[in-house]
Order: sequence, then C-alpha cells, then structure tokens
Amino acid sequence: MDFRMGKNNDFRGIAGLFVTGIFLVFLVYPLMSVFLSSFSGQNFSELIFSNLPLIWNSLYQAFFSTVFSILFGIPLAFVLAKRNFPGKTVVKSLSLVPFVFPSILVVLSFVIVFGNNGWINNFLAYFFGFETPVKFIYGFSGIILAHIFYNFPLVAKFVSESWENIDYEMEEAAKSLGASPITVFLKITLPQLVPSILAAGSLVFIYTFMSFAIVITLGGIQFTTLEVEIYRLITRNLDFAAGSALALVQFLILSAVVFVYFYFSKKYSISSKGNQFKKKNINLFSSNGFTEALIIVFSVLFIMLPLSSIFIFAFSEPSTGSFSVASFIKIFSANESVTGSTAINSVFYSLLIAFISGIFATFIGLLAGISKEKISPLLVIFSSSVAISIITLAFGYYLSFGSGLWIIIAGHAIVAFPFSFRIINNSLDKISNEIVLTARTLGADQIKVFSEIQFPRIKKAIITSVIFSFAVSLGELGLVLVLYDGIYATMPVYIYRLISSFDLHAAAAMGVVLISLSFISFYLIEKISPERTVF
Repeated sequence: MDFRMGKNNDFRGIAGLFVTGIFLVFLVYPLMSVFLSSFSGQNFSELIFSNLPLIWNSLYQAFFSTVFSILFGIPLAFVLAKRNFPGKTVVKSLSLVPFVFPSILVVLSFVIVFGNNGWINNFLAYFFGFETPVKFIYGFSGIILAHIFYNFPLVAKFVSESWENIDYEMEEAAKSLGASPITVFLKITLPQLVPSILAAGSLVFIYTFMSFAIVITLGGIQFTTLEVEIYRLITRNLDFAAGSALALVQFLILSAVVFVYFYFSKKYSISSKGNQFKKKNINLFSSNGFTEALIIVFSVLFIMLPLSSIFIFAFSEPSTGSFSVASFIKIFSANESVTGSTAINSVFYSLLIAFISGIFATFIGLLAGISKEKISPLLVIFSSSVAISIITLAFGYYLSFGSGLWIIIAGHAIVAFPFSFRIINNSLDKISNEIVLTARTLGADQIKVFSEIQFPRIKKAIITSVIFSFAVSLGELGLVLVLYDGIYATMPVYIYRLISSFDLHAAAAMGVVLISLSFISFYLIEKISPERTVF
C-alpha cells in the first residue's frame, strides 16, 4: 500500500487548497489591489531614484538597530541558556512583553524615562548638577534605543533556545586540549549559534525596517523612512499611486530578508542533542557569577523602567504626583471618550478580536503544518506577511473589502500566521517520522494519524499558538486604526487617541491593562511550553 496515496493524499490536498484559498483572498488579493495602483502613472525608476534617501534611512537605522539588539541580546541569551536562578520563568516571559508592547506606548514610556524632562535627566540634574538635558531619545540615537528595547529580548529568546541544544562535550574537549574560553566560544560555540543569530537578526531587521510610530515621533523629518512616507502619501496626500509604489519597493526589499529568516530559523529549530550542558546556579561570589547577575539586573531594568513608568504614571495624580486611581475611574466611568467608544468597549473588542483571530491563525497554521508537503513552495510566500507593512495591508483590505470587525479579525490572523505556523511546525517536526510512516503503512488515514499520534504531541504547541497570536493581536494598532469604523476601537486605538489629545495619564491607565494582559499571555506560554520554540 502506498501511504502517499488515497485518503492521506486527499486530506492533505484539501487542507492545502483551503490554506491556499485563504491566502489568495486575504493576502494576495488585497496586496494586488494596492500594488496594481502603483503602476498608474508612475515612472518606477524615477520614483526609486527620488526616494533613495528614504531607502537609505530605512536600511541604515534597521541595520544598526539589528546589530545593537544582537549585542545586547547575546549576553542575556547565555545566562538564560546556561544558568538557573530564582524568577527565571518570570524573566523569560517578561523578556517577550516588548514584542507585543504597542509602539505608541513605547514612545510614551520613553518620553517619561528618557525625555528632556524625564526621570533620567531629572536624576542627572539633581545629583550631578546637569544644567541642560541630555538628548537620549530624539534623533537617530532615540530610534536605536527604542528599537533595542523592543528587540533585544527577542534575540535573547532565539539564541538561548539554540544555545541550550549545543553539544557541550565538544566545548569540554576543546578546553581539555588547552583552548581558552574565548577560543572555545569563537571556534566551537559561535559557529553553532550563527543560524539562530541570523534568524533573530533578520526578524529584527524586518520589524525595525517597518517601524512607524517610533521613527516618526522620535526621529523627526530628517530620519523619515519608507514606512513613514507610505503613511503620509496615502493618508495625508491621498496619493495612493505613489504610496503603493513605495510599498512595493519596501515589500521587495523585505521579501529577501524573509527568505533569510525562514532558512536560518529552520536550521536553528533542529531537535535537541543528547549531550546538553547541565545548567548551574549563579554563584554571586565569583566574578563570572557576579557579571551574570549584572546582566540579568541590567536587562530586567532596561525592560522594567519603561514598563514601570506607565504604571507609575497611571497610578499618580496629574497635578500632585501622589498615588491615585483617578485615571482608571475616569476612563472606565466615562460614557464616551475621544475614540467615540468607552474603555469597557475597547477592552471587549480587543479581547474578542484577539481571541477569534488567535484561533483562526492557529487553525490555518495547523492545516499548513499538516499539508506542508503539498504547499511547501507557497509557505514562504504565505509567511511573507511578516514582511508586509501593516499600513499597506490595511489599505489593501480597505480597497478590497471595506472595513469592519471581521475584516480586522482576518487581518490579525494573517499577521499572526507566520508565528503560528512556526510554533506548530516546529512541534510537528519533533515527532518521529518512523512512527507516522508505520501508522500509515498499517492503514491509518491522515485523520487517524493526527488524532492518535500527532495531536497528543502538539497540543501544547497549539495552545501556545493561540496565546501568542492573541497577544500579537492585542498590541496591533495600524490595521485597526484604518479599519475600525469609529466603532471597534481596541485598546491600542483608545490609547493612541488619548495620547493625541495629550491625556497621558488616562492613556497610561489603559496601557496598564494592555501590558498586564500581554504579560499574562507570555507567562502562560512559558508555563505551558517552556522548552518549545516560539518562533
């Protein structure tokens, strides 16, 4: 009996066709609506030449953001991979909160902490007599600093999971032959970490290249990037043709980076090796242990300072700075706000959209994982949604489908799909192929194989996928901002409108709700599936 034929083949074919149909409707068609308008009256070579400074700015800041995120992330990755310490699960879950921390809240928190009248400058003035503020966050340095905050935890997550799988006996053998620790790292350890570093770096590059709120707020007009210009052309100038043409240029650049990401993320997600390093406790009385403790403290502080600033601002009286819950009472007792919606409705719509889109993303991610042999060449294209500007995708949806609740849900599911697929596919790849082939040769169809063999082994990955997709949806702003019709205002939209009206304390109060939900989501991921690859 040929296990590749019959019901198994039919099931995979149907699943593959379904996934392909979903992406033709909700990714290809909207993008074609946008990109086709880029050829209406546009001289493409002239457009690219006239916007070379924008392209250079985008590449320049994304490159340095990626490099510094890697440099900050690798030391933390080592400690997470090789050491045990109290609160490690909390640190690991906390490290991914910035990944779904809305960019508009990053701007608010960085102004509070690093602004000209922020905590750091007030500290320098009070204790060291600084007469003029240090410009931490405005200009190129501010963009890089905010992007490091956003992305160094992501690098640490990627690289630490790869570091845990390194065969430590190779390192021990090199040491026994007289190799110094630096030589062992450069000759033995680093080559094995390169795939995970490149996978993480390519993903960081993608997100920093498409950064919008941080660049436009902290960078100023001299650091305008493609993403900012696309938004300006489409929303302010109503020049869909030029905006769409730049969106196409951006997509082509980032598509190349997506291939790098999926190639190296596949290499780094190999199964764990047998001879793994036994994690040790941190010894604070040794120089190495003290340094490792400092790495943890610095990393947590760098994450917690901006996060805590939101909490402190939310729980303080605007006029006196004393403890108060007035901001929470204000937003949750108001019948309406600048968003045209109530805070309770914003929380409700955020949870509803995030929950349904999380299930939908996981469902298509699961079908893609099961039928990947049938649609393998298309998976990279489907997963390229990670390299598509949210603003571009949102306007594609607006042109193709209009706006509304279900359109937002579909868009969030498409955005979350690359992560959902990786989570589930990494788990499927760990199942012994011999077990599956044996079951099929004995007559089990694909449904039986899935229910009896695959599902019990990937159910934690499925739950992880739902939670992660849920968290991604919670923090998304751009797509909702374009499509919410003034009705389905989510928490990020609510916060954005409050910041625009300079009601920062009320914005911080809603930010506390959003941050708390994000932290709970990632804490659950670490508790449910601590040893599984998230990306």
